Amino acid sequence: MRLHRFFLDNPIEHTKTVIKDERLIHQWRDVFRYNVGSEVIVFDGSGTEFDAVIEKMTNREAEIRLVSERKGIVPDREVVLYQSLIKKDKMEWVVEKATELGVSKIISIISERSEKKGFNLERARKIAIEASEQCGRADVPVIESSQQLVASIKDLEGEIIVFDKDNSSPTPSLTTREGATPPPVSIFIGPEGGWTEREIEIFKQKGAQVLSLGSLTLRAETAAIVALATSKLLGSREWL
Repeated sequence: MRLHRFFLDNPIEHTKTVIKDERLIHQWRDVFRYNVGSEVIVFDGSGTEFDAVIEKMTNREAEIRLVSERKGIVPDREVVLYQSLIKKDKMEWVVEKATELGVSKIISIISERSEKKGFNLERARKIAIEASEQCGRADVPVIESSQQLVASIKDLEGEIIVFDKDNSSPTPSLTTREGATPPPVSIFIGPEGGWTEREIEIFKQKGAQVLSLGSLTLRAETAAIVALATSKLLGSREWL
């Protein structure tokens, strides 16, 4: 029988761990119908996951005993997704799918054509946790509060990639030397309507690569996922 995976918000440091997360306990008791003796997989975002058995459970807390541990799946490349704010449901979809694709961090940015100016950080973090539980990651991407575009790029270091429909440069074919750690990369996805000329100039002044995903006009949320997936930046050492 397939065991379900659950994220614990506190470091797992002892063979027996007490859980006081009422949301999680409710999920165990009322959704999965777990009781004493039920087996689960737990992780705390550190990269290790544990097989565990529930030994005690009440309405307010539970106690688990760790049976075994192993190194979990953690993407081997640090990828930060800077997503221009879009409508709530679409933004949440991006958080979920980007988590499944292995991004390390998601930062919503406010650009000149952003549709929205606000972002429910707590809900986005909950979505990221649930996506990590589902997809098998042993870590959870960091979700940061919204930033203005200029502020987000001001002190940014490393490889910066900006996707823009009106740019003629296709996604490049690059490889990382065998055995080497892929360098960190920051990916910027614009809002519906794309980047303004002023924003593209800011990116170029910062030394960013401005690339195209093709001649078709993609929705912002589609562009984010296509950029992550077709570039094979996550969990891989080469670009398509």
